Amino acid sequence: MGKEKFKAVEDVKPEVEEVEKAEEVEEQRDVGEEEEQEEADKTFEELGLDSRLIRALTKKGIEKPTPIQQSAIPYILEGKDVVARAKTGSGKTLAYLLPLLQKLFSVSGNKKKLAPSAFILVPSRELSHQVYTEVSSLIELCRVQLKVVQLASTMPASDMRNALAGLPEILVTTPACIPKCFAAGVLEPKAISDSLEILVLDEADLLLSYGYEDNLRSVISIIPRRCLRLLMSATTCSDVEKLKKLILHNPVVLTLQEGNDKEEAVPSNVQQFWISCSAQDKLLHILALLKLEVVQKKILTFVNSIDMGFRLKLFLEKFGIKSAILNGELPQNSRLHILEQFNAGLFDYLIATDDNNQTKEKEESKGEDNKDDKKNKRRGKPKLDAEFGVVRGIDFKKVHTVINYDMPQSVTGYIHRIGRTGRAYSSGSSISLVSPDEMEGFEEIKSFLAGDEDKDTDIITPFSSLTKNAVESLRYRAEDVAKSVTRIAIRESRAQDLRNEIINSEKLKAHFEANPKDLDLLKHDKPLSKTAPAPHLKDIPEYLVDPKTQEASKMVKLARAAMGGSRRSGGGGGRTNKKRSRKGGDPLKTFNPNGSNKRGRGGGGVGQKKDGKGSNDGSTQHKKQKTV
Repeated sequence: MGKEKFKAVEDVKPEVEEVEKAEEVEEQRDVGEEEEQEEADKTFEELGLDSRLIRALTKKGIEKPTPIQQSAIPYILEGKDVVARAKTGSGKTLAYLLPLLQKLFSVSGNKKKLAPSAFILVPSRELSHQVYTEVSSLIELCRVQLKVVQLASTMPASDMRNALAGLPEILVTTPACIPKCFAAGVLEPKAISDSLEILVLDEADLLLSYGYEDNLRSVISIIPRRCLRLLMSATTCSDVEKLKKLILHNPVVLTLQEGNDKEEAVPSNVQQFWISCSAQDKLLHILALLKLEVVQKKILTFVNSIDMGFRLKLFLEKFGIKSAILNGELPQNSRLHILEQFNAGLFDYLIATDDNNQTKEKEESKGEDNKDDKKNKRRGKPKLDAEFGVVRGIDFKKVHTVINYDMPQSVTGYIHRIGRTGRAYSSGSSISLVSPDEMEGFEEIKSFLAGDEDKDTDIITPFSSLTKNAVESLRYRAEDVAKSVTRIAIRESRAQDLRNEIINSEKLKAHFEANPKDLDLLKHDKPLSKTAPAPHLKDIPEYLVDPKTQEASKMVKLARAAMGGSRRSGGGGGRTNKKRSRKGGDPLKTFNPNGSNKRGRGGGGVGQKKDGKGSNDGSTQHKKQKTV
């Protein structure tokens, strides 16, 4: 891993000439590099954090600040507006949460406020829930009297009013929720102007692309001048520049760099591969990747449409590969539970629909709702959640491989997909299945990642562990099974899965609130097909796999064993095995004083009890010994 660098640049005034701008930027970049060298070994104490926060971090197992935290925290504590751009998994969330909480330690209780002191605006509900959970954890560990609430734009006004009744200090939500709070009278613009101290825009490069510009403008118009404004992003784009000019005042711009002053959009600890294949052969290639075990689990697969996600799930089921689906059609409670189960390691394969590519579907569904409400009601077409977002910001735990089954429609989309692995500087890999129709966009991604200087170098290399012979050996099986996954089967499975998740989310909500442990009984990777997979499709005969692929599979399995990942690959077999081992290993149940006689009869231990004759002899003999 290369040496991390930050360049800290104060926005210069537009009246300054271009030559003076260049000189000032260059001068401040040198200062940033010197400060980075001095701060390389700084601790949280040296950054000026409160002892309560340091104690909370220690309990969470966090000992040292990341580079973005080392650079951002001092500026935020000084009260300066900050724009921080750093790759995913670099610790941006704590970079703003820690100084935010420290400022609220001193602000809380000083005067009675009628609105929250801090707003954290994020692009999706999933990210909102993640940030809310992190803030709640820190507050609990710090043992301070601060309150945080999470609001959603779909909540009834009564629920919003109840959530804000206790006058929370921190509000975590999406920009679309704020105007709805104004309309319902839950929040008053004047109260926000009097109370707001800190505004955070997390994943800022996504906020405008999600259509939140009008919502943000309604919020910006009432933000007081004294308010501290923070903008966090994983990429630099026109939307970020637009937000920076719209919201911030002379901010400090922090950009994470690695190596020789070269910014890396994708972490260097993530290996990037690609496979060239036709659109029809993508099912064949992903089957070979998963079934021949040449990629490391856990695996997150991205598709561009909900139907394709169900097609892939049904196809893999035929070969005994269980997977779960995540998309904006599912209820919020189900989506959060799917993420929790995947992060907990209850299943290894998750198929996620890229929210960027759902935007068109969302707009189309909105248009249809406005034009033909009656027709849509007849169809019963489910609405997509406009605030769904899983590609960016969500902290997936221990994802070793990201597979782009469908290529993303932009460079930014690719960067954020790949950012789901290799988080917190752990290793990871990505594999993109590229069809001829997607080659133009793929070339744009490659040229962007290579940069101007290294266009000849291959940042994304061909995946050599999967040979052509190994893929072709599975062609007949794959094509035969693919024919059975029809549009009707996909439509029925999609409706069935939605019904199941709605039942899980709504009908059992009260039960799960009273019995949270029962959530473990819900499985999101259950088969959707009505017929069980054929036995001959579950296992691939060794004679079909060429030696090179076998060797690659062995290396993956050895690496998994070294990482301690030799748990079950799916299903519910793990629990039954544990029960059997406990029963078989109980010395009070396995001890037998006459074990030699039973073994001599060819039985053996506990298994001999199944033979009625042997068990009767043993019990009679035991009674005789008692009588004596």
